[in-house]
Amino acid sequence: MDEQAPSVAQVFDMLANTYDQTGVEFFGPVGRILAELLAIRPGERCLDVGCGRGAATLPMAAAAGPGGSVHGVDVSAGMLEQARALADAAGLDNVTLEVADAADLGGLPSDFDVVASSLVIFFLQDPAPALRSWVERLRPGGRIGLVTFGEEDDASNALIDLLTPYAPPGLRDPKTVGAESPFTSDAGMERLLTGAGASDVTTTTVPALLDFPDVDAWQRFSLSTGQRAMWMRMPDADKPRVLAQAAEILEATRPGPDEPCRLVWQMRYTLGVS
Repeated sequence: MDEQAPSVAQVFDMLANTYDQTGVEFFGPVGRILAELLAIRPGERCLDVGCGRGAATLPMAAAAGPGGSVHGVDVSAGMLEQARALADAAGLDNVTLEVADAADLGGLPSDFDVVASSLVIFFLQDPAPALRSWVERLRPGGRIGLVTFGEEDDASNALIDLLTPYAPPGLRDPKTVGAESPFTSDAGMERLLTGAGASDVTTTTVPALLDFPDVDAWQRFSLSTGQRAMWMRMPDADKPRVLAQAAEILEATRPGPDEPCRLVWQMRYTLGVS
């Protein structure tokens, strides 16, 4: 198997046109919930780290209103191009977008009211110092919110097990991390955020329901996420077997012949105050 793996930026540049565009609502609702939990107020200045296509950026900008703003940063120029088009289409002129690495925010100011980051931190080689730098971007009393993956149903775990052997080195799926990772529990994430300098850290868990009519729809969704890197490294000879096993797993989740297959992902929202 070829050990050459695309970078995170390259993977998400490839995904930019299809990310959250396969008919399965996931990233958008997760971003909206994060914005709601952060309770953005009119006039507030917000930072969205790893903003992607703007799943959290756009609802944050709408809540901040004309007197507020959202500065979105992402390592993928392709994702930012999509976010810019969506912000323009929504008439949101209080959004600024910049190519930047979440691990190195450079000269960004330290007076934001809110910092948000959805499904990003587990991609970083060294998340603890990066997270500390995010907290440092907040004014005193500012709020930070992170989204990571919580518990998932047995079918989702079985599907991940099918793809894990093809995970590129250094670009593992966030659901395949070891037991020692902070991303495996609410307490682990709370310790990570507290260690980064936040206080009053809490966790809210909200289930995300992902419905698929068949295995082909699941594969299209998977290919539109960071799992695409796994499919890229999967030999063509393995794909029929993987898809057949995935179909069997998914069919077992179908409650009735006219009902879609359903996966349930518990999404973890970790919130704190600077």
